[in-house]
Amino acid sequence: MNMLTEIVLLAIVASACAGCSTYVSSGKPGPHDQATSLSEDERHRLFSAALAASESPLESEIFKDACRKIGVFDTVGEPNDKYMAFVAAHVDWAMKTEVNQFRREIDTREKALEYLRQHLPR
Repeated sequence: MNMLTEIVLLAIVASACAGCSTYVSSGKPGPHDQATSLSEDERHRLFSAALAASESPLESEIFKDACRKIGVFDTVGEPNDKYMAFVAAHVDWAMKTEVNQFRREIDTREKALEYLRQHLPR
């Protein structure tokens, strides 16, 4: 399945979950704080790499962790109120021709995992 199809399927599945998730605040820096330090391009690259590294993204801890770090999943690993808007923006981002080089950089699961290891905020 191509990445665009996976994104659309994720958006549909997540829309069913989005209403039932809430953001849990502990007073400590959380996923939203980390997300604000990332550029939009970095967030989309991390999301793409997490998709490429995961066979079943919504069940994958790698995908959930990346989505928490970019601010579109809550602390328990469920899509939050920013998820659908991000996925819509991601579809637009993924259609840009300048993204092709990045796609080649993460064109295997191993390359995607390595990208996440190097770029995902700790």
